[in-house]
Amino acid sequence: MSDIESGDLVRTFSPTAFVHDDTTQVDLTNTSYATGSPEVGVFFVAPPSGRVRLTIGGGFRDNGGSARDRVFLSPNLFRDNSEGTEVLAASVTLRGYLSVAADTEFQYGCRVSLIEDMTPGQLYYLRTMQLTSGGTDPDTADIAARDIIVIPLP
Repeated sequence: MSDIESGDLVRTFSPTAFVHDDTTQVDLTNTSYATGSPEVGVFFVAPPSGRVRLTIGGGFRDNGGSARDRVFLSPNLFRDNSEGTEVLAASVTLRGYLSVAADTEFQYGCRVSLIEDMTPGQLYYLRTMQLTSGGTDPDTADIAARDIIVIPLP
């Protein structure tokens, strides 16, 4: 027999949240994190476990042929919305994706990580942030796509 009685509150997982944008951005110049245009973000509610699986990625290249310009794509997490409390600052080292400098044609890839210790039931907003390495040929880093997938975990 189940421990659940009629009228009890039953917690379920929030659905998977995802966003894909294939707006091509060429000749990027920002060497500090920026949202890009359009901003690519997704809202989700933290599951009862307070844990989600994050996948972030996209398509990147160095169109100048110097094989030195790279794109850094990183998640940026807030409570409520982008004006709320920042929970996770943009950092390619911890959860972001970095393009390969030798890619002069668009190459696609992603990084999967775990986000823990979120408040169950709390609304969160996660967006991509991007920067370029600057390289030796300025204005030659391009983005073909950006993706976010947030999967609730038990």
